[in-house]
Amino acid sequence: MPKKRLILASTSPRRIVLLKSLGYHFDIIPHDIEECIHGNVLPTELVLNLAFLKASDVARRVCDAVIVSADTIIVHEKGILGKPKDVSDAKRILSILSNSEHDVISGVCVMASPSRKKMLRIERTHIKMKSIKDEEIDRYILTGEPMDKAGAYAIQGEGGKFIEKIDGSYSNAVGLPLELLQEMLNHFMNDENA
Repeated sequence: MPKKRLILASTSPRRIVLLKSLGYHFDIIPHDIEECIHGNVLPTELVLNLAFLKASDVARRVCDAVIVSADTIIVHEKGILGKPKDVSDAKRILSILSNSEHDVISGVCVMASPSRKKMLRIERTHIKMKSIKDEEIDRYILTGEPMDKAGAYAIQGEGGKFIEKIDGSYSNAVGLPLELLQEMLNHFMNDENA
């Protein structure tokens, strides 16, 4: 039985469901970090930095807890694809992903408070998309599903029909790599010195 309070630094419905699937009881305390994609930073540095900032933000507000945070982006040969700004941006992103390959990269941070001991890790999932017709993109956008998702699609939702092949962690493609997270939590939850 875990001795420490577990906190998820996210209100993402996908991350909440995924963390619950590991069997943990946890509290949700959202971070106040603005998720921005800046200039010429490496994708792995970007997600690790954002995950760290999210965990640190929540760690300042709680004591005797283990905080889980994550950040997920889509990396295509044309660059980093975040969440769409609007409908036309969603269409642009899905058109880029159509009939091509991309990586889903997540940075995960597990941090103890008050000690600020932390563990940062990366998970990468490679995805091949089918060719998507313009009318299919339009219909999909009308569902509203793409609007708050990195890469403008949800693999666990209707967006899954556009996937041709997935290589790596499925849960990472949803937004939280469970296999990696479980390993990380094993180091923290029962550690009296964390």
